[in-house]
Amino acid sequence: MDNNDKLLIAKTEDLFSLCERYCSPVFSGFLDGAEQALIHDKAVFFGGYNVMLFGGFDDAEKKIMGVFPEWSETDMAQFPISCLKVEGGFTRKLNHRDYLGTIMSLGIAPDRLGDIVVYDRFAYVFIHNDIAGYVRDNLHKIGNQGVSVKPVENFRDISIERRYKTIGAVCASGRLDAVVGAAANVSRSVSAGLIDAGKVKLNHREITKASEPVKEGDLLSIRGYGRFLVHSFDGGTRKNRLHITLKQYI
Repeated sequence: MDNNDKLLIAKTEDLFSLCERYCSPVFSGFLDGAEQALIHDKAVFFGGYNVMLFGGFDDAEKKIMGVFPEWSETDMAQFPISCLKVEGGFTRKLNHRDYLGTIMSLGIAPDRLGDIVVYDRFAYVFIHNDIAGYVRDNLHKIGNQGVSVKPVENFRDISIERRYKTIGAVCASGRLDAVVGAAANVSRSVSAGLIDAGKVKLNHREITKASEPVKEGDLLSIRGYGRFLVHSFDGGTRKNRLHITLKQYI
């Protein structure tokens, strides 16, 4: 376990101590998938508390952990999450990287920013309450595109759906190197090189074993190529290769 992981565990344990001391809910910053997995693996969800992970909408990846006293029900409304609607990109379509890069350039710590869900001419940005006003007042342009920023009231009542591009491919097997090759549209040798170089994560964990099995529902991240949800493996071809359907995050 590296120092960053140890610090995360220590901060998480502090949340439980603070909840016990003050008998009131306490909240982490936004946790990415790897951080959520680490907390779960280290079993720091101690008994005697009600724990909830919430990122602002059902399909959120980055989530805040709320620790509630045993006698208290978990409550989404208490999470310190705001939603901003950023509209722009009328002369050039803006992508996730455009929004993320510009918002982070405002000097925001990663644990203050949640998911960014991009549509054709706007994006929903989920952000910690304590910097929502700062972002609203200081985000005026993304690249050379002027944008407007408005808070979204009652955002929990909005149907927010993540967007995907569906990819159909054929791969030799369900091994990681074969699936990476299908997702990135590269040769098996190139995919093996990406894995060996530590550029591939499976379910938020860096994997350097090319033969690691991949199953339906797994999340695959390939640096430089994007993130993919392994939707399904279908029947084999005449040459015993597998049809695979992937959903690439837009």
